[in-house]
Amino acid sequence: MSSTEALPDTPVMRQYQELKAQHPEALMFFRLGDFYELFGDDARDASQILGLVLTQRQGVPMCGVPFHNAQNYLARLLRAGRKIAIAEQLEAPSKDKKLVARGVIRVVTPGTVVEDALLDPTTSNFLLAVEHDLVGWGAACLDVSTGESWATQALNDRDSRKLHDMIARIRPAEVVASGEAASALWLRQILPAKTCLTIKEAAKNAETPSWANGSIWKNHHLALKAALSARRYVDEARFRLRELPEPAYKEAGSVMQLDETAIRTLELVEAASGEKRHTLWGLLDGCRTPMGSRKLKNWLLHPSTDLREIEHRQNCVEDLLDKPDARQSLGRILQEVADLPRVTSRLSTHQAGPRDLAALRRSLSRLPELEQWIKDVSFSSGLANLAEDLSETAKSLDGLRDYLSKALTDDPPAKLSDGGLIRAGFHAELDELRRLKNDSDQVLRELEEREKKATGLSSLKAGYNSVFGYYLEISKSQSAKAPASYTRKQTLTNAERYITPELKELEARILSAEDKMLRLEARLFDEVREKALERHGDLLRLAEILSELDVFQSLAAVAAMHDFVKPKVDLTHDLEIVDGRHPVLAALLPSGSFVPNSLALNARDPQILVLTGPNMSGKSTFLRQNALIALLAQIGSFVPARSARVGMVDKVLTRIGAQDALAQGDSTFMVEMKETSHILRSATARSLVVLDEVGRGTSTFDGISIAWAVLEHLHAGLTADAGADESKPRGPRTLFATHYFELTELAKTLPGVVNGNVEVKEWRNAEGHVEVVFLHKIGDGPADRSYGIHVAALAGLPASLIARANEILSGLENESASGRLAGKSARQAAPLELSLFEENPVLQTLKLLNPETMTPIEALQALSALKKKI
Repeated sequence: MSSTEALPDTPVMRQYQELKAQHPEALMFFRLGDFYELFGDDARDASQILGLVLTQRQGVPMCGVPFHNAQNYLARLLRAGRKIAIAEQLEAPSKDKKLVARGVIRVVTPGTVVEDALLDPTTSNFLLAVEHDLVGWGAACLDVSTGESWATQALNDRDSRKLHDMIARIRPAEVVASGEAASALWLRQILPAKTCLTIKEAAKNAETPSWANGSIWKNHHLALKAALSARRYVDEARFRLRELPEPAYKEAGSVMQLDETAIRTLELVEAASGEKRHTLWGLLDGCRTPMGSRKLKNWLLHPSTDLREIEHRQNCVEDLLDKPDARQSLGRILQEVADLPRVTSRLSTHQAGPRDLAALRRSLSRLPELEQWIKDVSFSSGLANLAEDLSETAKSLDGLRDYLSKALTDDPPAKLSDGGLIRAGFHAELDELRRLKNDSDQVLRELEEREKKATGLSSLKAGYNSVFGYYLEISKSQSAKAPASYTRKQTLTNAERYITPELKELEARILSAEDKMLRLEARLFDEVREKALERHGDLLRLAEILSELDVFQSLAAVAAMHDFVKPKVDLTHDLEIVDGRHPVLAALLPSGSFVPNSLALNARDPQILVLTGPNMSGKSTFLRQNALIALLAQIGSFVPARSARVGMVDKVLTRIGAQDALAQGDSTFMVEMKETSHILRSATARSLVVLDEVGRGTSTFDGISIAWAVLEHLHAGLTADAGADESKPRGPRTLFATHYFELTELAKTLPGVVNGNVEVKEWRNAEGHVEVVFLHKIGDGPADRSYGIHVAALAGLPASLIARANEILSGLENESASGRLAGKSARQAAPLELSLFEENPVLQTLKLLNPETMTPIEALQALSALKKKI
């Protein structure tokens, strides 16, 4: 509430204030009848996010949402990075009590949800816990919706760049950290804008699980602190998980490092257009299950650097590529499999409904088909091992599959309170209650026949009256023969009505049957759930196997459709691609229209390709496609090329395209320089560096100087003796696109630097005008011109403007013909660029000369000296 607002002093509002004080950081959903109401600042915030009408009562802002449709509103609030405390009525309203008891039954936060309606099925939902001190940081990721959990740490990460890059890869739904306001400021600078961030005090004397004493954690103290912090937050914010295994410890070097810039500019999982089909993930994702889609996305953001793992994945893809019928059969089976990790998580967190159990049963019912699929297909070592694991896991789940088939009806209800979950014949007491509820007339007829036979009274009949309940009616003529155990209840003109102990017992059973039936079904549901959770580990193992199979069949299908080939991945520093294609663009364009290009780089010679050519000719596409091919190779995929050899890449570092960071006060040029600085500090001899137009955004001389120095640094700046020792790699494999033609001179002085250009075809049309076609083909050697004016003409600029631009260009070219840079390394020549405020030294010298006092010989000598300085 705002400090200027006061809630009415009523019992309900006092109850609200007490609950709100316990959860000040959360929006309070306060149950009043059929609505969840919000008050004060909570109402203002929610009305803006949800588009609700904001009303006032006694001067207090308020709004509400219907409780039966609350999940739709919760999902939107969670996407906005907000927490919600659910204050529910804990008892039924009663005339005897003026105030219904209420309590917060749950705090819903972006990182602790498990319901399908609140989650993206194809995206992991990580809670990230961060701990930091003077030497570094530790981080732990926990996806409550699947049970996935791991931790890592980094020391001496001076600008938190490694943490920033990790956040870009995992995209946490929520972040929690220990510390003061400084922690919030530090983290907020590197988090996406709407990320939910919570700063909590460090726990004291907190209970620690037994695994925390393991040897792996003794040397990774910050990672352990973060893992324990994540677990405690889940316990406090939501519930105590039934089973949460020890988190895995992940070393940073076990996967290819992709920074935030590379993920964005290569459009791995999100495209600038916002369309999934324009991303690499969109191209590859033919997965039949949500868990498969999530695994594929995770592989794309964390390509492997383990050669054995890469080769295993390649072999599995190759197996399914070579067996299209088997691949299609597998896809049809997987299509019937549910999102097992999330179903299992909901079961273990008591958030599952009847249809989660039904989904689990449906999934397990596919196991016999999968086992038969394994028997019918002969696989190589890759899939053979996976198939063996699947077969063993399936056998361990046979009992659960049979149990669920016997326990559950064919079409379970959406809600447990609707009844009808447990199959007839599974539980005798439940069957009897159903019989009483559904067949009460038949039960009454059976009692009537028994009593007729026992008493010999032919007029006896059983009935029901809403006032008196169940009764036995005997005609007046036979009423005198009524047994002593009959108690008269009502006298009619022609008959008497009686009750008996058996009838009263039957009445009680019939009238309470529905309530008892629902309570019994709820108890049986818990029993079935617990029975399923006895196989918790096997279910997660099955999910892991099936999600991998799903990714393999998807990668194989893409390889078959788009003519991908199996790359050779090894531990060399080579990057050799023959007729490579951009995977996404080639798939979107008409078949055969994409122009393939080749590349050959290593860590010595050629190490750096300086690429020049016209704007809009395909330089950036060429840069991106080679980075994507290397990445595809290391997730175990086939690649779009005629052949490819990829020496293991530890990092893909990119600087492509302009990206302003105005919110941080950074211009395009400052962002470019920061990203370039990060690349130069991070690159190793195993890295792949992709730089596009470094140096633009400032003056020409400034830009050339910076770009020149960057190239020199990448050429020999990693190790002092690399240049002299032919056995050592010189530096990272580098693709460097530029419009500074002066940089092509470096190929003459720096071994390992080669030039490439994007080819152009020129001719004169019938009117004598020059026509240009960009061939999109990469050729050897530097480009001879940029063709910028031709691009302007293609863009539709007025013809008069184009003509004037050509006139100006001709004049500038004539003026600068004598002032081109000499082809010297910066280590051999004077600096290439002058300060913005420093006069040219040639002009300084010229001003000091006095022609009137010089002899002709002295004047010629001075002129010769000045010419050498130009």
